Amino acid sequence: MRQITFLGKMPDPFRKADGTRMTPAEWEKEREAIKKRIVETEYGEIPPRPEVVEFEQLNMLTRNHVGTWYKIYAGTKERQVSFTLELHISAATMEKHPVVLTGDGCYQNMESDVTKEAMRRGYIAARFNRLELANDVKGSREGGLHRVYPDVRFTDIGAWAWGYMVCMDVFEKLDFVDETEVGVTGHSRGGKTAMLAAVIDERIKYTCPNNSGCHGAVSYRAVVTDQGDAGRRTERLADMLDNFPTWMGDGLTPYRDREEDLPYDMHYFGALVAPRYYLQCEGMQDYWINPIGAWQNFMAVKECYKYLGCEDHAAAWFRPGEHRHKLPDYIEFLNFMDRVRKGLPLSEHLTINPYPEIEKNFEW
Repeated sequence: MRQITFLGKMPDPFRKADGTRMTPAEWEKEREAIKKRIVETEYGEIPPRPEVVEFEQLNMLTRNHVGTWYKIYAGTKERQVSFTLELHISAATMEKHPVVLTGDGCYQNMESDVTKEAMRRGYIAARFNRLELANDVKGSREGGLHRVYPDVRFTDIGAWAWGYMVCMDVFEKLDFVDETEVGVTGHSRGGKTAMLAAVIDERIKYTCPNNSGCHGAVSYRAVVTDQGDAGRRTERLADMLDNFPTWMGDGLTPYRDREEDLPYDMHYFGALVAPRYYLQCEGMQDYWINPIGAWQNFMAVKECYKYLGCEDHAAAWFRPGEHRHKLPDYIEFLNFMDRVRKGLPLSEHLTINPYPEIEKNFEW
């Protein structure tokens, strides 16, 4: 038997200070201020848009060689950080291709079976190593982008999300890329990053946080203290602050062990992606990541999309299994993108409630 505690109700993103509710038109006027406030609390400052984005091609793209690499240099006029963008494309052609992009080049998530499937569908499979922008060493704020912007207090996740933004700048300059049809994804901490990237860069049309967990697409207010046979609790804000301090915005520290006092919850980030396309992917046995809290978050995201008149632009896939990002997960995202591009409705299995016995934790 699961033991679930809700730490207060999830707040309404559209509620004004006087208690009345914003209209969708008012939300559009207020969303930039809301975005700035909660992004800085959750993820710290975001590194500024680069003054310089330059790149060089490292190999020729031919019909017999479907991989091509670009070295990117981005930052200020005085100082830049460099990282490599890897593209896999179905043919050496100037035809514009949609893109699925991950910053998880540091992991073996976008493997050859994924790149082959993406290319079979006419997509470019793209990846970069986000650790070239900021290392993932506990307590470290050195190297990478920190050398470029030493006076900006950004987190690792903010630096990694900045990398997606720079890749979008490059895509706009490549004749064979359809920069209007880019989907971004990432796994675990990479999922947190992909979600933030879509919030800060509205050129990104599709986003898919995969098993992103606490500080990602999971409600802080849904705490599972016992998961039956799993016998484990779920990750909470205090765990994140202790284990991954350089991922966390300074504004989160006062909310240790008092998540109920946060003036927002993570569904606000989904609302900020709207009306663009959002697919949340989770493993139902990924217990530490808190799939029940992820479902609570998605139900609230879906309600935000409904209020903004784009309900079918948000979907979720809750599969059996644990913490992973493999070909079946990428196929779900590619299917989602394909159906949007063809004007088809959501796949029926993306509308199924995996926890029908658990009530939603909001009343708006």
